[in-house]
Amino acid sequence: MPKTKNRPAGGRRKWIIATVAALAVVSIGAGAWTMRSAAAPAASSAKDQRVTLDPARFFGPARQAYEVAAKNPALLAQLHCYCGCDKEMGHQNLLDCYRDDHGAHCPICTGEALEAAKLADEGLPVEQIRRVLRDHYAQGD
Repeated sequence: MPKTKNRPAGGRRKWIIATVAALAVVSIGAGAWTMRSAAAPAASSAKDQRVTLDPARFFGPARQAYEVAAKNPALLAQLHCYCGCDKEMGHQNLLDCYRDDHGAHCPICTGEALEAAKLADEGLPVEQIRRVLRDHYAQGD
């Protein structure tokens, strides 16, 4: 008959305790990671409540353009910017120019935003505002 090793009961108990402890550590870590992941969108959404940069950071027409963007983000989001920032910076619309400081340094963006606000205040629909901006600012687009 082959000899078998009999493990003492204490060895088995240590193994079970170690396994339970390891599972507890993994569970706690997973719970903390889940809580952090769930909190991340809330933290970023609180930080990103402003759709544009603060107009108070700028002066003159640039400040006016940032004020337009802050007050009319839905309008600017529907308009194309004709300065070329879509190709060079990946901007998708005129509002994107005011999410960073690009709009402060670009006379085309500033002109488009101010003209769009004036036309919207006059009651022109977005389709007509698009046409006017295209006629004034498009250069070979």
